[in-house]
Amino acid sequence: MRVFVILLLLCLSTTADSQKLLKGLIIDNDGKPIAGASIFLNNTSLGTTSNEQGRFELSVPSGKFDLIVSSIGYETYNQTIVTANLSDFITIKLNVKVKELATVIVGAYEKDGWQKWGNFFLENFIGTSSNAKQCILRNSKTVRFRHSKKNEELTAYASEPLIIENKALGYIIHYQLEKFSYSFKTHFLFYEGYPFFENMKGNPSRKSKWEKRRDEIYYGSMLHFMRSVYTNHITQEGFEVHALKKIPNVEKVRVKGANERNLLRTDNPDGTWSITPINKDSAKYYERILKQEDHFDVVDKNILQGDSIAYAIDSVTAALDFKNYLLIIYKNKPVPFEYRELYPQNGTQMTSQLFLSNQRPIEIQFNGSYYDPADLINYGFWAWSEKVGTMLPFDYQPQKKLPGN
Repeated sequence: MRVFVILLLLCLSTTADSQKLLKGLIIDNDGKPIAGASIFLNNTSLGTTSNEQGRFELSVPSGKFDLIVSSIGYETYNQTIVTANLSDFITIKLNVKVKELATVIVGAYEKDGWQKWGNFFLENFIGTSSNAKQCILRNSKTVRFRHSKKNEELTAYASEPLIIENKALGYIIHYQLEKFSYSFKTHFLFYEGYPFFENMKGNPSRKSKWEKRRDEIYYGSMLHFMRSVYTNHITQEGFEVHALKKIPNVEKVRVKGANERNLLRTDNPDGTWSITPINKDSAKYYERILKQEDHFDVVDKNILQGDSIAYAIDSVTAALDFKNYLLIIYKNKPVPFEYRELYPQNGTQMTSQLFLSNQRPIEIQFNGSYYDPADLINYGFWAWSEKVGTMLPFDYQPQKKLPGN
């Protein structure tokens, strides 16, 4: 398995620096050119716009990317491209976006939705880190919400790309939000979209501060980890990976059932009611067990190497594949202060967990992009840190090495 990864690296060294100029035309269903359409490589700073004749030119680095085309009033266009297979010219047709009707069946948008859910959306989408707090969403009025009390779920929609000014990292992010949902029942958050990064203008001193902060964000991030997996350098890059199993807390399940069977409901004269344990000697025991986690984590003490969780699919693609869970610890720096304040029980190490929700491998490219992101669920530190406020483009490269890297 290690041989395949080495071959992958040899191919990478000969292809990563080559580029191809992609020329194209953006038209509507009637064949008329669309001016001012945004054309970019997803999650990068590589993009352009179409001219008055609907034409564009874009330099595409070697690799595999999602080519995104968006224009207000049209459905977002998404095509996966491989640089080696690109034609010299491409014509892209955009479909007119059908206006969504807020019918009884679909469910109306929340009245005063931003007042109700705006802060919740920002905290879960942009984050609560010190960097996220320096982000400004310039067009919050475009975000609308639906709250299903029956399904205990909140969904958010945006009719145009979100414009996020990240003053901490020096980016203006144009984020084409495709889906945002949060389950209050399971506390599962999912959002997806197509970000384009535009570098903010600044003097040399400000740019230097941005570069320093970007480096700080990069080391220990999922982007850093995915690149380390691709190159089979997870240990050398400061990551310690262990196999992890979650064992159901059988006693909690039993106690929960027993607790429900041994409760006495009393109706009070004022219309309220109270619950009293029938077996008072067990009440404290019940309370203690019910505070426990639903699962116990069992961590394998052996440190996993890259070739035990990854292999080459082809000359430009690696696969991340594992059973159960992965426990990932980044050893070269502690968690930020704001994370320790929120989760003091999690300690000072950057500790995260990964789970393949569909039990199929994740495909990784040399730049750290991976597919399908919906198949990979993270817990722990990354669940808190991997938000838009700390997002870096896939064409980002660190300026300096941290000690230990």
